[in-house]
Amino acid sequence: MSDHWDIYFTTIEDQFASVVLDMDVWKEIDQNKFTFPIALRIEVKNPSESGVPVDQEAELINELEDRIINDIDGIGYNVGRVTTNGTRDVFFYFNNSFDLYALAEPIFNEHGYNIETFSIDEEESWNFYFGFLYPNKYEIQHMGNRSVLDSLQDSGDSLEEPRRVDHWIEFNNSTDEIEFIKKVKSMNFNIEEKHEKTDGIILQIYRNDRVDPQSINDITDMFVDLVEEFNGRYDGWETQVIK
Repeated sequence: MSDHWDIYFTTIEDQFASVVLDMDVWKEIDQNKFTFPIALRIEVKNPSESGVPVDQEAELINELEDRIINDIDGIGYNVGRVTTNGTRDVFFYFNNSFDLYALAEPIFNEHGYNIETFSIDEEESWNFYFGFLYPNKYEIQHMGNRSVLDSLQDSGDSLEEPRRVDHWIEFNNSTDEIEFIKKVKSMNFNIEEKHEKTDGIILQIYRNDRVDPQSINDITDMFVDLVEEFNGRYDGWETQVIK
C-alpha cells in the first residue's frame, strides 16, 4: 500500500457514500500480478443517519479490517472501501484466487457481524479501481476543497460569511486566456493579475462568494468544466480566514 490515502464523498443509488481510497497503490505494485479483485461486505450494526459507522463501532470495524489486511500481506492489497446505506464494502486485489470469506468470517463473527465476500468481474485489469473507486475530476477537486475548508475551520472560521475567494487558472497561450477572461468577467469575476512563464500563463481572478462546502464545490465544478472549454487547467483557490 502507498502512503497516499484520501477520502471523498459522493452518492451511490441516491444514497450518501463515503469512499476511502489508496490513491497511489497502482504506482506501488505490479498491477499485472494482482489481478483478482475481491470485496468484503460488512453490515453496519448502528449506522448514522448518513449510513456510516460512528464512534466505537467505526473504530472496531477499522480494527477488524486491519487484522484482515495484516493477514494477507504479500498476497493481496487493500485498495479502498465504500460505505453507504449501512453497508461497508472493502476492496482488495489478490495475486491469485483467494478464500477471503474463510479468513474474514471468524474475525467478524466474533463480534456479531454478518459479512459476505464476492469476486468482481473486470473486462480489463484494474478497471474497477479506476472506473468505479477512483474519484472523477469533480471529486478530485472536492478533495482539495475539503483540505482548504478544514484549514479554515482549524483557524476558527465558521465558513458562514461570504468573502473574497481567489482562483488560479493556467493556460498554454494568450488566445485562450483572453477569451476566458471575457467569459468570467461576464460572471462578475475580477482580474487580479497574470504571470507569464516560459510554458504558459497563470491567471488569478476573484469574486465574493460563500465558502460552505456545497457553495465552493458548486463553484469549482463550474470552473473544472469551464477551463476545459478554453484549454486551461484549474489550479485551485484560497481565501482569508474570518473569525
